[in-house]
Amino acid sequence: MSMDSRVPGHRGRRTFTFRSFPKNLTVVPGQPFATGFVMAAGALLAVGLAMVVVSMSSVLMSITLALFLALGMTPAVNALKGRGMPHGWSVLTVIAAFVLLMVGVAALVVPAIVRQFTEFLASIPQEIDAIQASSWYTELSESMGFSASEQLLAAFETYFTAENLLMLSGGVLHVGIGIVNGISSAFLVIVLTLYFVSTLDPMKKAVARLVPAYRREKFSETLNSIVFAVGRSVAGAVTLSAINASVVLVIFLLLGSQVAVLFALVAFLITLIPMIGSVLFLCIGTLGALLMSPTSALIFLVVYFIYVQLEAYQVTPRIMGKAVNVPGVLVIIAAMTGAALLGLFGALLAIPITASILIIVREIVIPKRDAQTEPPT
Repeated sequence: MSMDSRVPGHRGRRTFTFRSFPKNLTVVPGQPFATGFVMAAGALLAVGLAMVVVSMSSVLMSITLALFLALGMTPAVNALKGRGMPHGWSVLTVIAAFVLLMVGVAALVVPAIVRQFTEFLASIPQEIDAIQASSWYTELSESMGFSASEQLLAAFETYFTAENLLMLSGGVLHVGIGIVNGISSAFLVIVLTLYFVSTLDPMKKAVARLVPAYRREKFSETLNSIVFAVGRSVAGAVTLSAINASVVLVIFLLLGSQVAVLFALVAFLITLIPMIGSVLFLCIGTLGALLMSPTSALIFLVVYFIYVQLEAYQVTPRIMGKAVNVPGVLVIIAAMTGAALLGLFGALLAIPITASILIIVREIVIPKRDAQTEPPT
């Protein structure tokens, strides 16, 4: 930087020339008010977009769930295409099977679940009386030095007040609204799933067109690998949960339970969580069987624990195969992170998303790093 002579007519002012900067550098006078206004407007826009995303979270979750369900049907479509069936007929067959499955679940399982849940609530007082009349309960109360019945009665008198009943009625109203919203969301998910299944290939081609031509082939290969891995992951998780629910249904039917279908549904939903879902339902199912008798709880604990071991070492490797090669540590971390962020929904999507990230790292990031054999100039 050098200092020039005084400019005529401008006493006390000097001009400065920055010789180290390019000649085409333009120095714009500072406009603090305009700059601050633009920054504030950008911040408000960002906050507004965040509020829109939060308000649309349920819709976005439904769209994401429908997309993952559609990807879970791609292995079935590919299997039919491998047997010589045209693509259109393969998609139509899978869609028809999906619709029939949903209709069958709605017609057979839902009424049974509602009936058994009602019977389960009605039988709770009788089950509690039977437990209190049992010899092991009496011995436990005598050894502990207090009566659990008196403690329960005192808690009932303390918490079931008029104010709490009003709060409970408001909670029931929210539950009713939640059920209605859940039915509408389920219908939206089914419709979107059918649409995504029928238009998956055009969607992949449209996404690939957004990438420059010289990268399009590699991008398409990576995208197909991600679709394949996610599809196998979702289909495998649903298959494993269905097998798990069938085992639970058989165990509770053999034990003489009147709510076997309800426990099977709970097992199907809980075991969708990878690795830890079976362990969680081991506790839930044992507590449910304890309402029948301690012997039933012990039988369920032993039989279901044996199945969990068979599932971990025999069933899961055969169904999942090598399509979703995710280390066990990453599975646990992903499931815990997804559950902390989005609850059960996040835990369900943790493994497909983790598998997709690993595919990108293995096929794009690592080859690019391996190609850099010399330091940059």
